[in-house]
Amino acid sequence: MKKMIWIIVALVVGGYFVNSYLENKAKREAEQAEIERIEQATKSAVAQMVSQTGAIEDWESRLSKGKEFRFEPILTVELERLWLQNRPILFVGSIRDIATQDQSHYTIIVERSLFSSLEHIFSSELELSLVSNKEQIDTFLKKYPNLFTDYGLDNNGVAVIAHISAIRTVYFTGDEGDREEIKIGDGELIDIMYTGDIYF
Repeated sequence: MKKMIWIIVALVVGGYFVNSYLENKAKREAEQAEIERIEQATKSAVAQMVSQTGAIEDWESRLSKGKEFRFEPILTVELERLWLQNRPILFVGSIRDIATQDQSHYTIIVERSLFSSLEHIFSSELELSLVSNKEQIDTFLKKYPNLFTDYGLDNNGVAVIAHISAIRTVYFTGDEGDREEIKIGDGELIDIMYTGDIYF
């Protein structure tokens, strides 16, 4: 009789753990499916934004010369050939700063982080300095009020469509005392979309 009780207890405990495992597995699979759905929807929305504006989206692959990593410096003339076109460009990064330019416009700084794209990684820093309609940015920030809450934790990504009119270089001293540079594209913001922590 005692042996039968222990068998029943073992079956109940085993059944609990199996059921718990299956529930957790189903939950993880559902969460992963939702992550993949959001990622696909976001990338499709960005692709639609590119299609609607006729933006250049392959400048990173052309700049990387077919390599995943490019460690040599980027020359300004290379960016001129890719960015200074009649068409706007797609730029994926994060908002670093927003400043008032005049009563109806902001200047928004968008930086390309090292891992903005896992397919194309550059040692040179790239940024855009864009004039934007205040209403457009205020509406965007109202829609995403927590955009800067966890700044630096890779969940504040944006994709922007911008028309670039000039390129300049800013020099600064790095952490180890080396001279470093940032290539900055000056222009006008056409459209912006929140991408969160999705890599392109």
